[in-house]
Amino acid sequence: MKRMILLGAVCLSATVLLAQTQKNIDQAPAPVKTAMKMTPMNVKTGLWQSTSTVAITGGLGLPPDVAAKLTPEQKARYEAAMQAQAGGHTSTHTNKSCLTQKDLTTDPFAQKNSDDEHIHCHGTLLSSTSTDIVLQETCSGEASMTYTMKIHAVDQEHATGTGTGTATMGGRTMNSSVKFQSTWLGATCPADANHD
Repeated sequence: MKRMILLGAVCLSATVLLAQTQKNIDQAPAPVKTAMKMTPMNVKTGLWQSTSTVAITGGLGLPPDVAAKLTPEQKARYEAAMQAQAGGHTSTHTNKSCLTQKDLTTDPFAQKNSDDEHIHCHGTLLSSTSTDIVLQETCSGEASMTYTMKIHAVDQEHATGTGTGTATMGGRTMNSSVKFQSTWLGATCPADANHD
């Protein structure tokens, strides 16, 4: 779950693509229909570079069935790692990815599937205009999570965003936040660019 939130935060913040959320956040088996129609953001397609800063505090516990299988030594190491992480840490990531017209018109929650039968997620497009999108994902089951992402197109070549999330599993809670800035680099995407 921690990895899911971090990957979700990094991927969502790393691009205005929104398409990346389709592969990096778990979803219930059936496609989710959002309550509103997605309005394409008024940004250029092509190669974008994004820099995101992710802050995480707290940590997640283990599901009871996993904890039951650990040796006392493994449990002690896990607890020590969680205590070390509890104070929080921040990391910055920069990546390049390709934004297509399809990415701008595809509901980011439309075709996400989960292979985890213990966690079920529901994504909602809260608002969508040509300059702003607000998304929320809520998960329940073995772990619970709520994550909200806001993306703003400053102009056709620049976007910013923020996201916050809270996850609870195994009696522990982890909070995450992300801030990002994205810049359009050009209309052509190199072969090695991320084309998710």
